Amino acid sequence: KNDVFAALSQKSEKRSETSVKGLSEMFGLSGDVKVTTLLISSLREKANHPFKVVADEKLNALAESIKANGLMEPIIVRPLVEGTYEILAGHRRTRATQLNNETEIKAIVIKADDELANRIMISTNFQQRDSYLPSEIAKSYLIRYTDLKNRKKVKDENSNGWNSEDKIDRIMEKEFSTSKSKVYMYLRVNHLVQELLDVLDGRRLSLKIAVELSYLT
Repeated sequence: KNDVFAALSQKSEKRSETSVKGLSEMFGLSGDVKVTTLLISSLREKANHPFKVVADEKLNALAESIKANGLMEPIIVRPLVEGTYEILAGHRRTRATQLNNETEIKAIVIKADDELANRIMISTNFQQRDSYLPSEIAKSYLIRYTDLKNRKKVKDENSNGWNSEDKIDRIMEKEFSTSKSKVYMYLRVNHLVQELLDVLDGRRLSLKIAVELSYLT
């Protein structure tokens, strides 16, 4: 039995090392990346986190898996103030760990500005989840679009210009592996009232009709 737990521990450590390496390569992080154990009470959910954490059978199954095998993939956080940390990736893993009455969780701690924090939050969720609600996609696109517009504004103010290959729509198309038209359709969805967003998420409204409705007052 002890050999089994030792093997799982080693596997978890290797996964952590791979996670750190992959994270650093994907987002060009500096050497200020470390894996540590944090008190769950010190964690704060990201205010603009667009993905819902639903207390369903999948969450319970994740909790059981963590209980049996340990946390195979550390969450990702960035330091805030006074010993607190903001969760960038791993809201569901954190919630599942709490269901097991655990008080600590393994985490990758990085330094990131708001744009990088948003990129990590969005990218990791799209990679790790097997399905997304239309409203979650829409909110994710809006966060990234807003960050790119702000970056463009700063470049324009510094008179550095905005290269044609850096056009916002092209960046969005590349990062989300989608078309320009789909990007702007989902951006329009953010103009819907919550009741219509719920209908869209419930698959009782098509994306095309949702976009048409978004132009109504």
